[in-house]
Amino acid sequence: MNRAEVSRRWDGCRHQPSISRIPQWLNWRFTKKIAKWSGRPRKQETKLFWGQAMTVVYPEYVSSKIGRYGYFETDMTSMFIDVLRPGMRIYDVGSHYGYFSMLASELVGNTGQVFAFEPTAETFQVLQENAARRDNITCNNVAAFRETGEITFLDQGLHDSSLNYIVNDEAVGSAEHQQADANLIRVRAVKLDEFADEHGDPDFVKIDAEGAEGPILEGMSQIIQRCHPGISLEMGDQVCEKTGSKPCRENVEFLLDHGYEVYDYHQCQAERHEVMSSYSYDNLFFRHPQWQAASQDVAQCHS
Repeated sequence: MNRAEVSRRWDGCRHQPSISRIPQWLNWRFTKKIAKWSGRPRKQETKLFWGQAMTVVYPEYVSSKIGRYGYFETDMTSMFIDVLRPGMRIYDVGSHYGYFSMLASELVGNTGQVFAFEPTAETFQVLQENAARRDNITCNNVAAFRETGEITFLDQGLHDSSLNYIVNDEAVGSAEHQQADANLIRVRAVKLDEFADEHGDPDFVKIDAEGAEGPILEGMSQIIQRCHPGISLEMGDQVCEKTGSKPCRENVEFLLDHGYEVYDYHQCQAERHEVMSSYSYDNLFFRHPQWQAASQDVAQCHS
């Protein structure tokens, strides 16, 4: 399926809910209730808005949204459709079960490539199952961070897998984490600058890492200076406070200092963003003036 067809189906999905989705809606409702009643996560196959099959896990939050609607995060989905082009190389940092990796895979086509990053074992298994449906997704069982090595991660299991996060070393053993110590694990981490040396510079990087966005940006500073990829960045100071990370405004200013322009997506339209003192949950799109979004220019960044 080409990008134009994905865009057409996206418009139809948002503006003209189809009666054909009623069986999927009923299946979502029934399976989610069983998962809640049993207290056990349940894997289930569902259909995404462009027709691709995807494995989700009920009653997990992201899975529930995808199972009900066939997509997750309206504005982020619109951003991907707007800015991704055939032939691009994508880094999906915090891929979770792979919804945005699969969407990116469809949009960049057979000439493009998607690298998905997910560090926790159970979540990664579901990601692999979904990536196996596509030929251009490479799964990496690692976290992205400011340096390559090992880091501590809070693994909250499949039922809350979208909320797993990096725990700063100084926070390990704190009162907040003592009750969750059984779920603290060590995972491998990679500096994206080093990853790119082996696998090639990205054209676009999606970062959704529950407060670790700052250290991830630090670990890709050479990529930013060398190739100026498009970047989507999750915001949310409440999460940053919980994880001991720096405020989101500092991440915005970091990219502005590197020459980027920043945009909001609201109601599926991009608008110039005014920097805020604090941030609730949102995703911002950062574009450098030298970034080439047109497909014919992609090769320039890969050469």
